[in-house]
Amino acid sequence: MKSENETLIKYFRPASKQSTQILAAVAAFVADHKFMTNWMTIERDGWKLPCTLDKYDWCGLWVTFGCLKDRLHEMLGKGRRVYIKHYQRSCYRSSCMECYLKWIARQANRATRRIEEYAKLTAQKPIHLMLMVNPSQYDLPYDLLRKRMMEILKIAQWEGGAVIFHPFKFNEHSRQFYYAPHFHLVGFGEKDRIARAFGRYKWYVKIAEERKSVFQTFCYLLSHCGIRKKHHTVTWIMELSYSKVPSEKEPKNTCCPACGGEFVPVYYEGVHPIVTPERHFEGLVDSDGHWKTVETGKWIGNEDNRFDYAPFRDLNEILKSLTV
Repeated sequence: MKSENETLIKYFRPASKQSTQILAAVAAFVADHKFMTNWMTIERDGWKLPCTLDKYDWCGLWVTFGCLKDRLHEMLGKGRRVYIKHYQRSCYRSSCMECYLKWIARQANRATRRIEEYAKLTAQKPIHLMLMVNPSQYDLPYDLLRKRMMEILKIAQWEGGAVIFHPFKFNEHSRQFYYAPHFHLVGFGEKDRIARAFGRYKWYVKIAEERKSVFQTFCYLLSHCGIRKKHHTVTWIMELSYSKVPSEKEPKNTCCPACGGEFVPVYYEGVHPIVTPERHFEGLVDSDGHWKTVETGKWIGNEDNRFDYAPFRDLNEILKSLTV
């Protein structure tokens, strides 16, 4: 019988296979809503939809880094091995046609971790709200709409959570997006108080049906959210604001876990590669003398290689599975 803790972990962050299925469904959703629609062209006050811009030249390229200090690894009890890290580069831009799914996975993973920690701390279960702006207020600027949203949430005694703005809705019959601003919230509060608080500005509130996991909810919301320069897609308010709950910093994964040495670009010059060319891999492999360091000047890639792959182990598994 599964423990309550195991059930909660599954509710917040599903296993790698389930996460991949969720992201595959998101990709199918985006593909369907881009086909013969105005997805690529609709814009309002700088707001657009994700997945609208061409990729960078290096998006999706496979690169290999590693630590070839096999003798040091042997002295440390790791065996005569080298540490290899083979992964697919990503710009992690929401607008990139190549990398938008990885952006969604990364943002959803971050947001889910934050919600999960607060839920454990307060013994509460998060809910998903949709705040619909009255059509008579569609012409109001975004900043004023957000201000009104905050006033309504204070009346409702909303405890806090994530806010994702959606500027557009989709008409299934005409297969066209149209401007209809609304806010999605994932966070904490009492449903009865929320239901009574939205008469002030004649907004409509809907408490959404529970999805299989919080991660799935964030993935779905990010798939067609509003994208605008100099605006964060996911913002945190009230008890989950950054002033009260500091953001979790992602470490630059540039050091060898076996010895702490710096990773460098490497390649394999043998006939039969140990690491499959187009599959993510990270770990120790036997040192057979065929692993070489890329000479200075021969490394093809931009200088700002941030090692964005696998900042967290659970995200690592999600990103690996996206390319399998």
